[in-house]
Amino acid sequence: MDALFYLSAERSCNHTVVAWTGEIHHVPRNEENHPPVLPSSTTISLGGSTASGAAKSRDVYVSRDDQQRLERQLGEDKICMLPVWLADETDMTAEGIELRDQSKWRRYAEHDLCALLHYQQHPPTDPYMEAERWANYYRMNQLFAERVLECYQPGDIVLVHDYYLTLLPQLLRQRYPDMRIGFYLHTPFPSNELIRCLSRRREILEGMLGSDLIAFQSFHYALHFANTCARVLGLEATSEAVNTEARRVQIEVIAVGINVSNIHSLAWKASVTEKCSSLRKQHRGRKIIVAHDPKDRLGGVDKKLLAFDRFLASYPEYQNKVVLLQIMSQTTIEEDDNEEAKYATKVNELVTEINCKYGSLDYMPIQLHSQSLSTDEYFALMRSGDVALFTSVRDGMCTSSLEYVVCQQNAHGPTMLSEFSGTASSLKEAIHINPWDVVGVADQIYNALNMSEEDRQTMHAALYGRITEHDVEYWISTLLRRLRRAVGWQTPNYVAVPGLPIISEKDTI
Repeated sequence: MDALFYLSAERSCNHTVVAWTGEIHHVPRNEENHPPVLPSSTTISLGGSTASGAAKSRDVYVSRDDQQRLERQLGEDKICMLPVWLADETDMTAEGIELRDQSKWRRYAEHDLCALLHYQQHPPTDPYMEAERWANYYRMNQLFAERVLECYQPGDIVLVHDYYLTLLPQLLRQRYPDMRIGFYLHTPFPSNELIRCLSRRREILEGMLGSDLIAFQSFHYALHFANTCARVLGLEATSEAVNTEARRVQIEVIAVGINVSNIHSLAWKASVTEKCSSLRKQHRGRKIIVAHDPKDRLGGVDKKLLAFDRFLASYPEYQNKVVLLQIMSQTTIEEDDNEEAKYATKVNELVTEINCKYGSLDYMPIQLHSQSLSTDEYFALMRSGDVALFTSVRDGMCTSSLEYVVCQQNAHGPTMLSEFSGTASSLKEAIHINPWDVVGVADQIYNALNMSEEDRQTMHAALYGRITEHDVEYWISTLLRRLRRAVGWQTPNYVAVPGLPIISEKDTI
């Protein structure tokens, strides 16, 4: 979203975001004024509401008048949006649209693709269910393509974002062979040994290769993609390009950046400062380790807790002297195998065990909050930490680690970051850890807490410099510039589709 706000602020850019409406449901009266919550995912998601207590979507009828009213409101927004209405053809009429089983449109992306991209694999399911998920995924990409083509003008550039829309580049290419298309994958891309387990592997790869440029968060992801294209499709491929029969598809590594100035304005509001002071007062005399992770296995919270337990056992002088504030925010991905519920139970049991072992009436070493935070609460947490501990076992982009660094401009708190995070290659000066190495993480917690002020300042200065230099402006400008170079343009007009944007630029960047 930072990229969209940046493009909206650029007078030279005239862009439209083509995006799903999301799952529409009737809001209970007691939630009508629910405070804004921070999205739990660091990747672009087509999922439903992140508000706590949001009801599972039911069938909803939207009249044609309501559709047009919403489209007018979105079109007049600062970020000009064009909604995609996802429904079966039989549920679309001139009078309105019936939205049934709304989460079905993202099931293939989340059940089959997302898991595999993050090095997880579900057991085989009923072939009929898999075919149904795929059919819905294909139709979703078709409906996006139709919506994009309603806005498209020859000479525009289309940017497609993430695994929900891997088929879109090829669908657009079939209609306009000369369309300029870029694709950005915000998640990891695993070894070809895993991708080969995907029954629709050819369709996914060929869909992405409809682009002129495909960009990744990390070099390793780009290399895996090239190797997969060579192994599965038999194409000539390197980490720089894949040669298809129709074109040379450029491969780039461009790490996502954040809006630093916006973080500053949000993190230093008076209301945030008040909450931060309250947290520091509540834990006066103790070091605070902060952590913010999604409520799923990918966050590696269970491994973090085991390492924290080992830290307290190995360094008893820190018992009653340090507290771990662990936030586990809600995710939008549907659970279909009960594994996430088992994982949540395991995490709660670990917290109880550690608190019983080291806690007392006036001290609990771990405070676990399984909820989404308001924006103020989130930035108060980031500002209050003496150390930040991120132990994801797989992720594409951990923006919380970037935001923590920005929020530590005065305190210079060290950042501990999993080497399996896509952000690790962008934050080279952070303390890199292996979440599976419980003893190693425990020792690094000790080292971080005992780091000299000079070393803290040196680490923070280096990390802050990287983040400000490679911010959201750098990310999106670099992406567009390299796409322009890939298609041989000098003075393009472009349109973007992220989840989708559509960007139209009349002047050269």
